Amino acid sequence: MLLPTISVVICTSDRGGTVADTVASILANDHPAFEVFVIDQSSDAGTFQALQQFHHDRRLHYVPVRFKGWAKGHNLGLRIARSPLIAITDDDCVVPPDWLRILETEMGTEPHAAVLYCNVLPGPHDPSAGFVPGFQCTRRVVVNTLREKWYVRGIGAGMAIHRERILEIGGFDESLGPGGTFKSAADVDIAIRAILAGWSVVGTPATSVIHYGFRTWQEGRRLTARNWEGLGAAFIKPVKAGYFEAGILLWYELQPVLLEPLLSLSHLQRPHGLGRFVAFMRGCLRGLLHHIDRKRLVYL
Repeated sequence: MLLPTISVVICTSDRGGTVADTVASILANDHPAFEVFVIDQSSDAGTFQALQQFHHDRRLHYVPVRFKGWAKGHNLGLRIARSPLIAITDDDCVVPPDWLRILETEMGTEPHAAVLYCNVLPGPHDPSAGFVPGFQCTRRVVVNTLREKWYVRGIGAGMAIHRERILEIGGFDESLGPGGTFKSAADVDIAIRAILAGWSVVGTPATSVIHYGFRTWQEGRRLTARNWEGLGAAFIKPVKAGYFEAGILLWYELQPVLLEPLLSLSHLQRPHGLGRFVAFMRGCLRGLLHHIDRKRLVYL
């Protein structure tokens, strides 16, 4: 068996039905040497049972854990993976058969890349009932400064990271993302910290994953509040650590978030979008109150 050159890490919790489809699509990839780690944070045996159909495939490694947390689970995957590149997707996504090969090629094309985001396309759904989170870029972008970060916003459902470079900066911030103190933005924060460490971040339309994570509009309101609070915490952290150039990230985000309710007020209407601004500022304030490791730029 060839030594893997790329590893896939999937964190899952009580989604046995969907993660089995995710794993099936990854194992169907045409890449010659890869491995898959499923970090199972489930409260029951549903995921284990769902993955039994793949027990004969030596590329799959099932890792049950007793802790919760998106970032913590992926950090475990980083430590136990054997390959230099790590691909990440969610437990409600399906990837194409050339996904790993394209990710590896795209990362190899940019020698200083530490983080790469691919497109995440919404699966079929009724837009009148809700939405599916996604991300799309129309052209390949390589970002080397925080000023350029606006052009690559990517999400954790479709990304790849350079294992050694990310471990050097302390891995994912375990206070961010689902299961953390701040429930979102671990996938955004890692790119900011990589740029500050001198590495590049890439956005590519060369490949896409399909996301089936449907949310109702009511769920979307809670998700929006969670996400914007996480973004506030992620963006204020480097400023607090003395990287004042990161203030450009706050400026980029505050402009549209603040403009929308102000426009509503100017038309004598109820301020639309005010909740995002409030959540963002709450994340900034909570972040300012938290202690940080200034060297690794992670919350303590």
